[in-house]
Amino acid sequence: MGEASWDHGYHSSTSYTSAFFRELSPSWLDFAALLKGHLPPRDSEGEPFTFLDLGCGTGFSLVMLAALYPEGRFYGVDFHPDHVAHALDLVRRAGLKNVAIHEADFLDLAGTAEPWPWTAGGCHYVAAHGIATWVTEPVQSAMLSVATASLRPGGLFYCSYNTYPGWLARSGFQQLLSLELPTARPGELGRCFRESAGLLSQLLGEDSQPSPLGSALPGFRRELQSLQFAPVDYLCGEFANAGWSPLYVSEMLARCERHKLSFLGSATYSECLVELLPPSVRDLAMRETRPVVRELLIDLATNKAFRRDLLVRGHVQLTQQEWGQRLASLSFRLLLLPDEWAPTPRDTLHFRSSFGEIQGDPKAYAPVIAALTAAPMSLASLLSSGQQSQGELVVMLALLLEAGSIGFDRGPAGVTAAPLVQRLNQVLLDRMQEGRSYTQLALPAAASALPFSILEALIHKALLDRLEEPMLSSCVLLWLQELDVQLLSQDNQVITDPQAQIDRIKAITASVVATKQPLLQRLGGLPGIPLSPPRSGRRRSKAPGPPAA
Repeated sequence: MGEASWDHGYHSSTSYTSAFFRELSPSWLDFAALLKGHLPPRDSEGEPFTFLDLGCGTGFSLVMLAALYPEGRFYGVDFHPDHVAHALDLVRRAGLKNVAIHEADFLDLAGTAEPWPWTAGGCHYVAAHGIATWVTEPVQSAMLSVATASLRPGGLFYCSYNTYPGWLARSGFQQLLSLELPTARPGELGRCFRESAGLLSQLLGEDSQPSPLGSALPGFRRELQSLQFAPVDYLCGEFANAGWSPLYVSEMLARCERHKLSFLGSATYSECLVELLPPSVRDLAMRETRPVVRELLIDLATNKAFRRDLLVRGHVQLTQQEWGQRLASLSFRLLLLPDEWAPTPRDTLHFRSSFGEIQGDPKAYAPVIAALTAAPMSLASLLSSGQQSQGELVVMLALLLEAGSIGFDRGPAGVTAAPLVQRLNQVLLDRMQEGRSYTQLALPAAASALPFSILEALIHKALLDRLEEPMLSSCVLLWLQELDVQLLSQDNQVITDPQAQIDRIKAITASVVATKQPLLQRLGGLPGIPLSPPRSGRRRSKAPGPPAA
C-alpha cells in the first residue's frame, strides 16, 4: 500500500480563490452573539483580542481583517504550501505586523505536545470557513479539537460548511465529476466540470418535458448553468476533495459537542430571528424546544445548502440589564446611500434571506435611515429618536446590516486602521491591475469590504491618470486584452462586439465614479485620503431583555 499523501485527499493541485467574508469580522460576530443573548468576547471596539483562522487559504480574508483591526493579533493556519506562500507575500507587501501565517496540518497540531504559535486557551475568536465538509472525518475531528483547545472560555467559534438538504441535488454532480477528474490532463479541469454539468443537464430532460430527475429537481438546471461562470479554482475546492461530505446540521453539531463546542446561533443574522420565518415553518420551530431539532426542521423546510454556525466554548448568558447596555453602546453607520438601494416612492422594503423574502415597512425604517444618513449613531441614540421598541430596532438593524445597507461604526478604532487599510488597498489595486483576481477592497470605518473587480481597478487607474472619453474606455479595453481578461455583460455573457465593449466600460465607469469611489473615500479606504473622526451619538439605553434562544 502506498504512503498516504500529505493532503489527506484534499484537492491540492490548485490554489483556492481569495475573498473576504464579512461574517468573520469580530464586530459582526459580536453582534451575532448579542442576538442570542451571549456575552461577546470584546467589551468595546478597539479592545485587543486574538483571532485564529483554521484553513486560512491564501490568507486574503485574514490579511484584510488584520488591516481592519490593528488592535487584534491574527494567526492563520493552512497545510497547503502554495496558500501559505501567497499569504506571507501579501502580509509582506501590506507591511502588517499583527498577523502570522503558519504551514501546519490539523492532525499534527492536534497530536503534538509542543506549544502552538498562539496561546492555547487564549483566542477570543476561532474561524473555520468552509473547510469542515471538504476534509476527511479524522482531519475534521482534529480541526475541532484544535478549535476548542485554542478558544478561551466563552470564546466564539465560527464554522461554516455545506449542508443537506440543499446539497442533495449537487451530490449527483459531484459523483459524476469524481469519475471525470482522474482522467483530466493538466489544464483540463475546466473541461471536466463543463462536461459533467452538460451530461447531468441532459439527464434533466427539457423544460417542457422534464425527466423524473428534472421533475424532482426543478431548480437544478439553473444551478448547473451557474457553474459555467464560476472560477475553476473555486469549483475544485467545492467539489474535488476526497473528503467531500456535506452534513445535516444535527450531524455537525453532534461532532462539535464531542469537543465541548455548544451551538449558539448563526452568523447570518436573519437566521437568528425565528419570528421572521414563514408562518408555517415559524410555528413548528417555535414549538420545538430542542435547539438542534429546531435547526434541522428549519433546514429541511428551507432546503438549506450552507450554514454559518456560531458555537461557544462555554455559554455566558447576559442579564437583561447587561444585554441592554451592550446593545445600546453599539454604533452604526450608512454604507449605501438610500437612493442606491431604497428608491422612493416604495410601498415595501424587501430583504433577502435563506428562507425567502422579508418585507419591511418603509415608514418604520425611514427615521433610522434618515438618522444614519446624517451621521453614525449609537443604538441608544436611534432608540431615543424613534418610536420602536429596542427589540424591534434590533431586528431592523440586523436586516439592514445583512443587506449591506449599513455597517458597524468603528469610531476612533477605524481612524487608527485607515492608514494600514489604505496601504493594503493600494497593494490590492496594483495587483488587480496586473491581472491578480482579487475581488474586494477594505473599508476601515465599517470593518467591511467593497466588491471591486479587475475592470474597476483598471478604470480607477485610468481616472487617476486623468484620462477622458473616448480615450479612457479605449485604454481600459486595451489593458483588459493585454491581461487576457474577458469583458462580461450583466448576465455573464462574454462581450465580443467592439462598440458593446466600449458601452459596457462606460457604464461601469459611471458606477465607479458615482458610487464606489465616493464610498471608498467616505469610509477611509481610498489610498491617500485621510479618514476624519466621525460624529456619533453614543447614549446608553435600558433594554427590555434578550431575545429567546
